This record gives sequence, C-alpha cells and structure tokens, in this order.
Amino acid sequence: MSFGQGAPGWGQQGAPDWGALAVEAERKRRRKRMFVIGGSALATLAVGTVVALAIVQQDGGSDGQAGGDSGGQTADTSTDATASPTADPSFEETRLPPLPKPREFIADADKDLAPFTADEFYAGETMTVEGREYTKTGTDATEDCTEGVSAELGAVLTEHGCAALLRATFTGSGAAVTVGVAQFPSEDDAVAANAAYTRNLLPLTAGDSPEFCQRGGCRTTTNQVGRYAYFTIAGNSDGTPDSGDGTVAQQAARDGNDHAFSRIILRGETQASASASALVEERRNNS
Repeated sequence: MSFGQGAPGWGQQGAPDWGALAVEAERKRRRKRMFVIGGSALATLAVGTVVALAIVQQDGGSDGQAGGDSGGQTADTSTDATASPTADPSFEETRLPPLPKPREFIADADKDLAPFTADEFYAGETMTVEGREYTKTGTDATEDCTEGVSAELGAVLTEHGCAALLRATFTGSGAAVTVGVAQFPSEDDAVAANAAYTRNLLPLTAGDSPEFCQRGGCRTTTNQVGRYAYFTIAGNSDGTPDSGDGTVAQQAARDGNDHAFSRIILRGETQASASASALVEERRNNS
C-alpha cells in the first residue's frame, strides 16, 4: 500500500519517518484512553444518579418535609406514604358499676331498708287508677299480722314469717276498698303465703271510712311481688251486698290491687335510684 506525498509518517524520499509515526501512535493511544475514561465517568454518574433517586424515594423527600415549600403536592404525598404510624392514645377504660334493679330491692331484705309505714306507703290523699279517683279515708299498721285479717289468713301470714301488715281504705264512685300489704323476710315466703291464701283481709272502717262489707257480697283479690303479698276487699260504700259483673265494687277491688302493686314497685325504684346515685358519687370521689 502506498500513500501520496505528505502522508503522515513518511519522509520525502519515501522512507518511513519513524519518529512521526511514533508521535501519531501515542496521540491515538491518548484519545482512546480519554474516551474510555470519559465513558466510565458517564457510567458512574448514571449509576450515582439512579442510586440518589432511589435514596430520595426511600427517604420520602426530606427536603419537602423540612422546608414545606419545595415539595408541593409531591412532598405531601411522600410524607403521607412514609410517615411512621402513630399509635392511638390509650385511656384507661372507665366503667360504671351495673345499676341496681328495683326488683332486687323489693325481693331482698338486706337491700330493702326503706321504712315500711302506712304514711310512707300510702302517701298522698288519693288513689288514682286509669282516671278513677278514690279518697283515702283511713290507714292502719301493725306488726301482728293476725290483726286486720281473718283468723285463717292470719295463720297463713304468721306461718310464713309476716313482719308487718299495712292497711288503707279508699272510697269513690259509691264503692269502698281496703288495701292490705304484708311484708315477709324473703320473696319465697311471700310466694308461699300468697299460694296458701285463704279469705280474707278485713275491711278497715276506722276514721272517715264507711261501714262496708258487713253483710257479705264483697269482692276480694290477692297477689304477690318481691317479698310482699297484697290483698284487697271492696264493697258498696252504703253497706249493701254487691253481686254481678262490672260493678263499682268489683272495679274498686281491682283498682286497689293495681295501686298496691304500683306502690311496691315505686318503693323498689326509689331505693334503686338512691343506690345508683350513691355509686356514681363514690366513683366520682375516687377518680
């Protein structure tokens, strides 16, 4: 192969210029070495950029969190994505004790501690049941449960431990009714006394009460709730015997029964409410 005159590395006589050839070879080696170094640097820079981006992505854009101006919505998103979960605040669980039930008081002598008196039990001057109003005309209380009842019923009450017997008479609409409530040591005693009931409660005719049920023809009821048994006897307020169905005396006996029940339940509710208030106050004082 031949080159024309002036080609690098050749003298004027056609002989190789070894010095020039050596210089040219060195220059090419340097260019190749610089290309390799430059390529390596670019590769290193590319790898470093990828690593840096990965670190930023993992760190969640700390600049956006710190400055609050550079991250924009992206910074907010990365903050939400990488924020450490915050535990909900814990509070000591507070529970009120279970509220007492009214029936618990009227069934348990250890809880049923309210006074059992005629004035307290038959409070007020009237008895009103479903709009029918009766006037209280007399009351009576005794710890001897053989008083105010027939001998047969007195024996039943005594056998089962009757502790007290309250009576009250109410009049209205031509009828008179005596309501009697007996208190026993336990609910079982009251249940047994009611099951063994035999006639009957005697009418209370003291005070302003009329003479009624003296000639028979009277209406009676018996029932029980909690540790109480309760009875009624009703008749015409003019003393005449009652008979038939739907009479005022019959209605008065039923109304007296309902009144006794509601008063016993009210007794339980009143004591349960007082007990609940005391429990709440105790908890407040101890907190």
